[in-house]
Amino acid sequence: MILANDELKKLISTGRLKVDPLYPDTIRENGLDLRIGGEYAIYAYEGVVIKPCELESARHLFRVVKADEVVIPPRNFALLTTEEYVKMPDDVVGFANLRSTLARYGLVIPPTIVDAGFEGNITIEVVNETPNTIVLRRGMRFLHLVLAKTEGRAQYSGLYQGQRGVTPPKGLKNEC
Repeated sequence: MILANDELKKLISTGRLKVDPLYPDTIRENGLDLRIGGEYAIYAYEGVVIKPCELESARHLFRVVKADEVVIPPRNFALLTTEEYVKMPDDVVGFANLRSTLARYGLVIPPTIVDAGFEGNITIEVVNETPNTIVLRRGMRFLHLVLAKTEGRAQYSGLYQGQRGVTPPKGLKNEC
């Protein structure tokens, strides 16, 4: 069941769902609009061969940029973080979607789930599918998070729990 704005307001008012900071236009009809934070990450190198199964961490492959503008070159991608720190209830999952206006400029994100019990800034992969450079601004609403109730409860305990700011991917060495 997708949660409408009245249910989202109840979850926030009871403290079960936390969104900090919470702006007047964050709660939408059927989800939360989240803003671009003050840093993003892009690949530090071009033309390298990346083997996730041989990496314990991929942080060295990325350059974190602290800026008021996010520059995404043509046919490239950036890791963006939300300004908001989110704490999900243990019985609510989030489906992250790019706001449709930004998709109309040629930006896309892969299907992304924010697990029940997750807490932290949300890092999202934004891909520029166009032949043009696209520049986004810190503080603009970019991510629409649709929330749904789960059957039963879960507690996320993954590597990204409690993350602050943009977080490059973990290596998959221990999973392959």
